[in-house]
Amino acid sequence: MPNNFWFNRIVEYWVMPQGGELIEHIRRAKVQVVQIGNFGPLLYGLADDPEIERWAAGVPLYGLRENLDLAATQIAHCKEAGARVVGQLSMSWHYGDPEQGRGLFGTWDKIWTREFLGPQAPCPDATMTQQLADDGSLRRIEIAGRPYQTCCGCYCNPHWLATLKAMIAKGLDLGLDGFNVHHNYEKLCGCPYCQAYLRPYVAERFTTDELKSLFDTGDLEQVEGVLTPQTGCPEPLQQAFALAAEKAANYRRKEAFDELLAAAYRQKSDLLSAQWYHKYDFRPHDERSLLPPELWAKDESYIWYSQGPWQRASSIAHGYLADMGLPSRFIYAAGTGRPYVINKYDYRRWRIWCGEAITYGGAAIAYHAGPPRLNQEQSANIAPEDFYGPVVRYQRFMAAQEKLLHPAKPHAQIALIYPRRSEREAEMDCLDALKRLGRHLEDGHQLFDIVLDDQLLTSGGNYAVLILPEVKRMTREEETFLRQYVASGGKLLFTSGTGSMDLDGNLWPVALLADWRSAPAVENLCGRAESGRAHYLPTGPWIPAQIAIPTLDGAERPVYPLLDQDPFGQQFLAELSEILGECTLATDAPWYVRVHAWRPEQVDALVLHWINYRQDENSAVEIPLPTGPIQVDCAVPDGRSIARVEWLYPEMRAAIELEYSAGQGRVRFEIPTLIVYGMGVLYLQGAD
Repeated sequence: MPNNFWFNRIVEYWVMPQGGELIEHIRRAKVQVVQIGNFGPLLYGLADDPEIERWAAGVPLYGLRENLDLAATQIAHCKEAGARVVGQLSMSWHYGDPEQGRGLFGTWDKIWTREFLGPQAPCPDATMTQQLADDGSLRRIEIAGRPYQTCCGCYCNPHWLATLKAMIAKGLDLGLDGFNVHHNYEKLCGCPYCQAYLRPYVAERFTTDELKSLFDTGDLEQVEGVLTPQTGCPEPLQQAFALAAEKAANYRRKEAFDELLAAAYRQKSDLLSAQWYHKYDFRPHDERSLLPPELWAKDESYIWYSQGPWQRASSIAHGYLADMGLPSRFIYAAGTGRPYVINKYDYRRWRIWCGEAITYGGAAIAYHAGPPRLNQEQSANIAPEDFYGPVVRYQRFMAAQEKLLHPAKPHAQIALIYPRRSEREAEMDCLDALKRLGRHLEDGHQLFDIVLDDQLLTSGGNYAVLILPEVKRMTREEETFLRQYVASGGKLLFTSGTGSMDLDGNLWPVALLADWRSAPAVENLCGRAESGRAHYLPTGPWIPAQIAIPTLDGAERPVYPLLDQDPFGQQFLAELSEILGECTLATDAPWYVRVHAWRPEQVDALVLHWINYRQDENSAVEIPLPTGPIQVDCAVPDGRSIARVEWLYPEMRAAIELEYSAGQGRVRFEIPTLIVYGMGVLYLQGAD
């Protein structure tokens, strides 16, 4: 069902723009995708309400008909300018008050007409589409700054799904090319539809005795509220049940989304689709983190993750970059190379945001609130030009250099294995070691990818070094693979929890790779085995400190020590250097510079992407502080030789050719200065 449409230049508007700025942006920057407006319950419930702010409805005008007419016009203009247009639609949340007849509860009889959603409503009243609390009342949430009450449509309720299908059909009639659905993080509720969904799911996963302990009966048909175990149930069983209910919600979200997609695909065969999800602070939890790999983002055109409100500013003095290196690598691996967007709510560092997308194979740039407006200039000291200048320049650069960007494959020496199986079991500490070691790899400018543990057998052999940070759940087959990998010359570094469990979470009688768990010498972090190719890191300071970040108004963020103040990090990188033998890349770039490498398929080259995070952190707009010169010493891939080395970045007129020296399979050159983002292109030719 999903098409193979690829893009890396996107703009996003929560509220449909009325002027021509968006169309001009599409043309100037050769934007491929516009994600725009709201076409779901926010629109149909609030468009005719004059008392609420237009932002809450996701529309700029008063009146449903007026907003639909504007949408049809703007969609057509965007497509004429060369972009495909994706609409936004809430899967659950909407704002209203049933007692006062606000929101959908007041507009229900008006929206079911041939002009809008069709002549036949799926049910007589909007209240029949909603989530219910345990006591049978409508579930409602009070959220400061939102109009009325936050109400929730129910994923399991066929009336609600019929409502969303009608809204999607209307959006496609207006000319939309697809949808990104949001507010899709609700759980199962107390309504009969959710209870009917949950009963067989729970019955398959718990024994009769466990059910009796949970509900005082083994017959779930006799249980009125399956979401609420009885008091006195043993705590471990309650935790197991809570996880099962959360997994059921993950499954149901995906099933409901797929049902909506199936209807939309019948109307538009080349539909674009995505879900707006959240993975704050790169934690092992999001709205679909409990899904198995065969369902994770299945049939979806692109991946979208918001990263939370604290990614808008750096504090280099405190070791805080608000960077997206690890999340980007994860999404690329989990999405198997599909386009993806990281929405980080950074409305100042536009060039860094774009540069991260270029560097890690994502799409630039999604901005949740839209560019600055003239009426903000006096109060915020930010002008529209502060957005359009950098973003248009960077997106034009991406279009001009597309052959160097796509199709391409990451070029890495190291695979950092992501414990996805533990994440699927909601083990909330499972990423602690990965995030600490990943930060050291980034600080040390190592070329590495993230590979999911599910991908170890198929992808692990592509790397010179495998690092397994607390990858607890492993099979005997994977242990055999690792032994063969090391016997064939690969290098392995693993921690104490790695290989301690089978896939079901049962402890192995003897942990896998037990004979390689050698105690480290006093002066080392790692023990060594198997002729020095297997390295065992028993433990580490995985948990970051909570540090108040001045540029985030003193909010505390998890931060690791600066490398020059971190003996563990220094020793880890020193021992990793010994393990590698010869690093693919060596550089004197400072720690706040990040680097990632790709091999394009259309050009015989190795492309090194660089990002400099150093800025005037107190300015209202993005003021980079350039760094350089930077010395680079890089292995030449595949026994090739160097034809030339070029340095280019979006702010320059044309690429400059760098002087270099080459020999013994390596090339050395100097990057004169790095402003924010730049790429060093090593053009290759025949054998050395």
